[in-house]
Parts: sequence; C-alpha cells; structure tokens
Amino acid sequence: MKISKKLSVKYGISARSAKQYILEGLVTLNGKPVRKDTDCIDEDFELKIPEKQKTEPEKYLLADSGDVIFFDKPVFMHSERHRIDDPVTMEDILAAYSHEHELISRLDFTTDGVIAAVRKGVEVVSQKKIYLAYVSGEMTGSVTMDNLIDAGKRTKVKVTDLSGGNRTVFTPLSYKNGFTLVQAEIEKAARHQLRAFLAHLRHPIAGDTLYGGTEHCRIMLHCAFTEINGFSANSRLTDSFYLFSN
Repeated sequence: MKISKKLSVKYGISARSAKQYILEGLVTLNGKPVRKDTDCIDEDFELKIPEKQKTEPEKYLLADSGDVIFFDKPVFMHSERHRIDDPVTMEDILAAYSHEHELISRLDFTTDGVIAAVRKGVEVVSQKKIYLAYVSGEMTGSVTMDNLIDAGKRTKVKVTDLSGGNRTVFTPLSYKNGFTLVQAEIEKAARHQLRAFLAHLRHPIAGDTLYGGTEHCRIMLHCAFTEINGFSANSRLTDSFYLFSN
C-alpha cells in the first residue's frame, strides 16, 4: 500500500492531499521526513499537524438568537477547512462555540463580514444579505440581474444569458478616483455570483484579478448585513475595507 493511501485512511484526507503533504516534508517515519510516496507494509507514518490557534469564538460573535448565530469573518480566513494543517477557520470558531449549529453561508478567503450558522433541524424560510464592493469604473444607475451561473469550471464561473438565477440588485453609492462603491442586495447566491455578475457588467471588483479587477491587497467585497428568519446582524467594517482615506 502506498504511503499516501495509509495517510488517507488514518487522517480522513484525500490521497491527493496526502501526496502533497509528503512532498512538503510534513510526513515522518520515526521522526524523519519522508518525501517519496513509496509502497509500505507495516510502517506507521505520521502527519505533522501544527497546533491549532486558540479560537476565542466570542471575539467573532455578532449575535445569537438561539436558532441563528452570526459571526464576523475577518479577511484572510477560510470559512471551512481546506487542508488539515490550515490555521483556524470559521468552522473551528463555530465548533468552539456550539456543536448544535452548522454554517449555512460561506465567504471567500479575502472577503469579510457576516457569516451565519443555524441550529441543526431549523428550516431557513427567509434570508437577505447586503454586500458592499468597490468596483472599477463609474456605475451610474441601479442594475438588477438574475442570470444563471455556470459553475462547471472549478476556478472561475461563467454568467450565462439565461434568466432564472438568484435575483441581485446592484445600487451605486458613491464614486471616487475611478471606483464606485456599490451595494448588492440578494437573498442567496451561487459561488462567485457577485464577483462574476459585476465583471459581466464591466465593473469588476477591485482586487479581484481572477475576474479582471485591478491589483489590490485583497478583494474589496464585504458582507455588511445578513438576515435569517427575521433575525439580523450588521458587520463591523474592518480597517482593510477602504480604497481611499477621507
């Protein structure tokens, strides 16, 4: 059996991830790194997992109704664990706060703002979200889109000409130095929906180079408000969500 296969079974990870950990020198046998995915019989290989950071869920908590919990996700944090050695994620923060709830929303690594968890078994009957984004160019009027999203490709989604998707209303709030601060109001969204919609309108989000945006230290997209079943929370705008000083 290959080392990667043994690691996959032992740690509940994919064989592909196991092979990557081997290449990175994170797999050891008798304390020594193993860098080749060779056949093995009885050897007990170990994956060096960095100690998790202290989560302190109250630091991120915005509101708790009992059935619905809102947290403020900072920029440069994953919503869920991608790798076994990832630093703390929003999933970890929720797990430290409650085992009775599960995340029902996700935000990209460089997007911050409100993220929601609902008590297991509770039905979500209504929801609303408001995002803010800095986009290239001047958007002069409100735009409503409900185009379907083609998420067939793993990295980048495509906006189709077909209607029937998640209704999104974009409203320009201010314009300065070639960028418009836009509000986006939605009930729910597909992966990369706002990023793809705005790029389709030829107003890509600042920092979103995947969809044609200008270079920036982060993607300038922020989930400012979320309402679930009539219970809501506003995010605390982070210091990194601005393009210009006043």
